[in-house]
Amino acid sequence: MNLYFYPSRVVRAMAYDVSDHEAVLLLRFGSFVRQLKPGRHRFWRGGLSLLRIDTRAQTVVVQGQEVLSGDQVQLKLTATAEIAVVDSVKLWRAAQDAGALLYAALQQALRDRAAACGAEEFLRQKAGHGEALRASVADRASALGIEVRSYDVRDVMLPADLKRSFASALQQRQLAQAELEKSRAETASLRSLANAAKLLRDNPELLQLRWLQTLETLGAEKAGDLVLDFGKLDLLRAPR
Repeated sequence: MNLYFYPSRVVRAMAYDVSDHEAVLLLRFGSFVRQLKPGRHRFWRGGLSLLRIDTRAQTVVVQGQEVLSGDQVQLKLTATAEIAVVDSVKLWRAAQDAGALLYAALQQALRDRAAACGAEEFLRQKAGHGEALRASVADRASALGIEVRSYDVRDVMLPADLKRSFASALQQRQLAQAELEKSRAETASLRSLANAAKLLRDNPELLQLRWLQTLETLGAEKAGDLVLDFGKLDLLRAPR
C-alpha cells in the first residue's frame, strides 16, 4: 500500500508536469497553497515545494489474521481491499502515516466481523461479507481522504481437526443423499411394478399379447422351429 507523498523542492523557472493519475500539492515554506491541476507548471517564487501522491486504485492485502469466531473457533483469514486516494489535501493533513491507520482499521473490521459470527456461519456467508466489511471502514477511510471501493474475504483456513470434522460431515451428507436417491428410485420401481400388475389384472388379454410378443422375439433371435402345443397354453385361452 503506497499512501506516501513524494516531496520535491521547486527550482525557479523549471517546468513541472502533473499527470492525470496523481495529486500534487504546492507548499510555500511548509504551508499549503493549492493543489495543482494536470498539465505543465512553472514557478518563479522562492520557498516552494511539491508533494506528489498516486491516486490510482491500489490493492491492500490483509494477510493471515488469526482470529476467534463467535463460537471460539480459531480462524486464519486473508482479505483484500481496493482503495484509492480521493482527497489528497485531507490525507496530507490527517495523519503522518495514513497507510498504517487504514491498515489497522481494515484489520479490526475483519476481526469484528469474524467475532460476530459462528465459524460455520462465517464460512457459509464468505461471499457475502464484502459489503459489511467495506461499510465498517468507510467512515474511517473517508476521514483520511481515502475511498474503500471493495473489501472481501479471500481465504479462510481452519484448524486441522475442524477440517477433518467438516470433511466427515460433508461425506456423511453425500452418503445420505445417495441413499435417499436410491430409496426414491426403488420406490418408483415398485410403484411402476404395482401399476403394471394392476393393469394386467384388470386386462388379462394384455398378458397374452405380451407373451406372444416374447415368443416372436425368441423365434427371431434363434434359428430353427418353435413348436407350441396350444392345447396346453392357458394364456392363449379367451378369458371368461
